[in-house]
Amino acid sequence: MTLLAPAAGLLAISLPAIVALYFLRIRRPTRVVPALHLWPARIEDRQANVPWQRLRPSWLLLLQLLAAALLVGAALQPALPVGAGLARHTIVLLDISAAMQARDVAPTRLDAARTEVGRLIDQLGAGERMTIIAVSPSPQVIASAVGDRGALHQALAGVAASNGAGDLSSALSLAAGLVRPGDDARAVLYSDGIVGPVSGAFQDGLPFPIEYHRIGVSGENVAITGLTVRTSAAARSADLRLQDFGQQARQVTVDWRVDGHLQDVRPVKLQGGQAQDLIFSVPADATVVAAQIESGDLFPLDDQATAIARSPRPFRVLLVTPGNVFLEQALRLRGDFLIDVRAPGAYRPGGDYALSVFDRFLPAALPNGPTLVVDPPAGSPLAGGAPIGIGRVRAADAGDPLLAHVDLQDVHVARSQDLRSSGFGRALLTSAQTPLLLVRDEPFRQVLVGFDLHESDLPLRVAFPILMENLTEWMLPASVPSHSFNPDEAVTIVPEPGGQAVSVLRPDGSRRTLAPAGIASFADTDALGVYTVTQTVGGRQDHSWFSVNLFDDAISQIKPVDRLTLPPTRGVIGAQASRGQLDLWPWIVLLGLLALLAEWVVFHRGV
Repeated sequence: MTLLAPAAGLLAISLPAIVALYFLRIRRPTRVVPALHLWPARIEDRQANVPWQRLRPSWLLLLQLLAAALLVGAALQPALPVGAGLARHTIVLLDISAAMQARDVAPTRLDAARTEVGRLIDQLGAGERMTIIAVSPSPQVIASAVGDRGALHQALAGVAASNGAGDLSSALSLAAGLVRPGDDARAVLYSDGIVGPVSGAFQDGLPFPIEYHRIGVSGENVAITGLTVRTSAAARSADLRLQDFGQQARQVTVDWRVDGHLQDVRPVKLQGGQAQDLIFSVPADATVVAAQIESGDLFPLDDQATAIARSPRPFRVLLVTPGNVFLEQALRLRGDFLIDVRAPGAYRPGGDYALSVFDRFLPAALPNGPTLVVDPPAGSPLAGGAPIGIGRVRAADAGDPLLAHVDLQDVHVARSQDLRSSGFGRALLTSAQTPLLLVRDEPFRQVLVGFDLHESDLPLRVAFPILMENLTEWMLPASVPSHSFNPDEAVTIVPEPGGQAVSVLRPDGSRRTLAPAGIASFADTDALGVYTVTQTVGGRQDHSWFSVNLFDDAISQIKPVDRLTLPPTRGVIGAQASRGQLDLWPWIVLLGLLALLAEWVVFHRGV
């Protein structure tokens, strides 16, 4: 039997408290009466409440103690393990995601899960096979259909925890692909339930039944959930966000460092569930800032964070417009843009601009580079048909990365050029009448907007600056993005012109070499901390940095999931996966309520 909430045992103090109440004397006001023989019952009651008298047997006392004991037992949440029932082919899904590094079970959740899997391996009989799949950001097969216990134990010992989220859908797809038709297979998931939701790809069910064995007992954790460096006209600062994901108040100490040197130490008190923002100063010459909290909690992985303070390499951007404050302000939100604003009459071809933006103007020939064109004049090569009334704006593909975090729910356009016959590129924003915004990759990454921004409420919505940032980062990606990434997230690195060698130094000291021939995607980002990108250009070395942090509320809220929704078994309607344990507390609560009911009956009958 397992107690899921052993701390609830402190409630057992209620038992001696109930007994003590039977010793306490009831204090009543004094009254003068002519004769005591008229109130014999009151005399007996008075004698029964003399302090520290000998305790006499009472059904009320016994029933009250029984009810309290049952309710305390229910609060402990006892559970009986449910055996997996090994099949000829047992598939073990072992969660190795970040939350499995929590220490609420000794020494960690992953170690506890590994111990349970080891016991399952020892039950393997002759002719039975086992497959072990690690549930991580990129699930992988640790052992495939192995019947040798020694080999399985060796493979299990080599499993290490990941710092990213667990992709359960991919793990289930991988497991389903290993089961042959007609195979006697069964799957067991050892996890705390903090995994990505299962996709709709399993609507027809899985070719095997699956059981969920919960690992972990507590959700108490204090985490750093955000760290951002901001630059204003007056000074530079960093915004740090702390959050207590548990139910208990916590006192933590925040260490603030700049380029490895301690700058500030602050004590912070957080109530359960509370978040708090802190602001720290950042020197002008700082490269890397870091924060760490000393909390001694159960999940140290999110107790540290780093951010890049050095400004990225700037890009010169040309904006040609008769006057568009919305567009100019949206472009200036990128700190690496140096913007030159020109009136259409002052435009001259040429200039070393990385990005050109033309608003209600189009030159005779587009520059050879990334270009954003807004509402081109009628008769120009990129102009569409006659303007038509529009109304609601919608996404051509809601899953397009260029529309990430762009909410178009309340965006309207009064009128737009008719771009239905335009061969510019694919549609990104559209309407019931015509496409509104087109993008293309060749000959350069370019964008065409068919309507005047002043004839739309898009610039008044938060979606506009987000859309502009997505488009400009796509057209003109920084050589090395300086913002924070999630563990195992791919980072796009654009080699500098004339670059001869590109390498990445990871936080653990290992170095990876990339080909400088073109844009590279670097995905070896499982370690938390600062990554240094070194590029050799013209005999000199240029250094850039990016950081990887665990800013994930779903993971930092480490409370295990009691019941996990898993796909049913294929061909069995409404089949439900076993939970891997039998909870006893609902039945104990029922017995406790029955004891309270009996106590109520006894009290009112005067037994």
